[in-house]
Amino acid sequence: METKKVVVLALHGELESAYPPLNIAVGAASTGADVILAFSRKGVNILDKNYVPVPSVGIEYLSNALSDFNAPSIHDLLGIAVELGVKLYVVDLDIHDQTDFLHDAEQVPIKWVLNEAVSADLFFHF
Repeated sequence: METKKVVVLALHGELESAYPPLNIAVGAASTGADVILAFSRKGVNILDKNYVPVPSVGIEYLSNALSDFNAPSIHDLLGIAVELGVKLYVVDLDIHDQTDFLHDAEQVPIKWVLNEAVSADLFFHF
């Protein structure tokens, strides 16, 4: 059976926007797929060691709900993704000046991500 390829692009860093790409990446990697998880300029803060996920205005209750359900933290999910072999990339950003990354990520142009997405079995962006 051929290995599936999944490309996930994290476009935003708000709490409700950080979980979907990480959940998809972890789920796909746990099935044995090759997974690329790329972060845009607005989503790259998810990789920051000091990232504190804040929900958007109007859904402040989400933080408590996730805690009540014992959902893993964003950093925990990111760690699980890395352990499962998910490859991390940062799109069009000078990563050497910006963020203190929790995990290593390679800098790539958006064109590279889109080319990977074209050849992927699944492509998601959130």
